[in-house]
Amino acid sequence: MKDIYDYLKYYGNSSFKELAFNEVDSLIITLLTYAKLTNIVPNHKKGFKTIKEICEIYLKKYSEKDFKKEDYLFPSTYNLIKALKDCQRFNEAKVYYYIEEINYETQFGALTLRFPSNLCYVAFEGTDSNIIGWEEDFELIYKYPTISQIKAKNYLNETINILDRNIYVGGHSKGGNLAMYAYMHTNASIKKRVINVYNYDGPGFLDNVLKAREWQEMLPKLKMYVPEQSIFGMILGHDKYKVVKSHNLGLLQHYGDSWCCFGGKFLEGKLSKKSLNLEKNLKKYLEEMTEEEKVKFVETLALICEHLGIKNVMQFREIKPISIVNFFKEIKNVPNNMKKRFIEVIKLIISGS
Repeated sequence: MKDIYDYLKYYGNSSFKELAFNEVDSLIITLLTYAKLTNIVPNHKKGFKTIKEICEIYLKKYSEKDFKKEDYLFPSTYNLIKALKDCQRFNEAKVYYYIEEINYETQFGALTLRFPSNLCYVAFEGTDSNIIGWEEDFELIYKYPTISQIKAKNYLNETINILDRNIYVGGHSKGGNLAMYAYMHTNASIKKRVINVYNYDGPGFLDNVLKAREWQEMLPKLKMYVPEQSIFGMILGHDKYKVVKSHNLGLLQHYGDSWCCFGGKFLEGKLSKKSLNLEKNLKKYLEEMTEEEKVKFVETLALICEHLGIKNVMQFREIKPISIVNFFKEIKNVPNNMKKRFIEVIKLIISGS
């Protein structure tokens, strides 16, 4: 089955007149946000680098030897940069205003692309391997807006200028959620110029947000996609999504370079029983939890990671027996009235993985 690398090989020299901008192009742009481009792309609105320049600098700066176990996104982003280097379809695009921010309370990234065809794309980075980003994902079950959502709205308002016309907004994973929030709360003059909002396997929103006028107004422009074994896309609510085939298994289907496509379209798949079960039961558990329990759930999860010294999600793959013992010790500290539900939610996510 063909993926985005095959797409770039076959259509890399096709102009947007020959093959119109499509959902696969959009995914490629959102995955570019995971490449660490600090000191390569300017972090302000006026300066830029073309995709071709970025690829040349990046490949001189990094090699496959730079891959670290804790940076599970590096191999994919490195391969994407190599595939884009000689791709005429993308290499004249100008990349502006690259933001990469990681601190004790948020992980946020964004960039803006402008093509010679007057197409403008604002892309938000999804969750990387830093544990703070994953904690933010779980905060979505009770907090609205989150720090990253506010940053996304501000970024969209700041980066768009009066000359931008054909605007697209999108993101992968948490970035898809940020794209939706940013559009819903951006200036009216920007909304009018946005053609589509793309969410690639990103979380949805709380029920009260889905009933809001801003969400309903966005629906005609929203394009949401999840793989057959989706986990992140099953978190919280959304009204519609297209299921996509992937040549990976389990949690690895989340990363978009495994999604199967033909031409400018993804191959449709069927949501797995595990994902349907996760979607149904996670919604049920969250509905039964009080606001206080939701906050306590996220705080407990963060505290456990802190006590176990986990700062990167890849450390879960090499967790030692003593850490597992400590994990269950920490669970003992969870109040009895929510201990069962805490374990059930953790089991749901693990089984879905």
